[in-house]
Amino acid sequence: MIFLNTFLYYTLFSSIILFYGIGLSKTVEIGITKFSSLIFYIKVIISILSTTLLTWVVTQFILVPLNLVELFPLIAILFFICINIFVDSLIRLTAGMTGPEYIISLFIILISIYESSTILNTLVICLSSFTSFLIMIPIAIIFKKRVCTNGQKLDEKYYSLFFFFLAILMIVISVFDYNWLQKGVIK
Repeated sequence: MIFLNTFLYYTLFSSIILFYGIGLSKTVEIGITKFSSLIFYIKVIISILSTTLLTWVVTQFILVPLNLVELFPLIAILFFICINIFVDSLIRLTAGMTGPEYIISLFIILISIYESSTILNTLVICLSSFTSFLIMIPIAIIFKKRVCTNGQKLDEKYYSLFFFFLAILMIVISVFDYNWLQKGVIK
């Protein structure tokens, strides 16, 4: 039950894109062709999960006993580069396409390791952060198609409307946060 609460918290109430700002610029400039490919999602999830697992194991069993926990972002970056290059080359050889995406994946890895205590909790946070990104992509694509119905190019008006929409979405999500509904708060 605690993992379900963690998953829902990092997916909806503490959305990695909205409240942390990770990938917000990428979702604004989303290209429909890049994000419609299933290979892109498989590549990202494989690189995120494997890097998160390896970094957590190295952090817990090597860096913590040596009191060098501050180095875990460097270890995560090194593992991420190696794994991402390997997975990207496999996809390039088998499918003949590339889809490099680094910044969102790396920040999801760092947040999932930084805010977890067990390996299972790390994986749940990692998957929920990726799910939050997956939920935001269709919303951005629908908003883009709705605003640009007459075939015009995206201009400053679109970006300001999209950020206004995201601000309203953040306020709505924050209203449904259950902390202010406790009985002791309103006295």
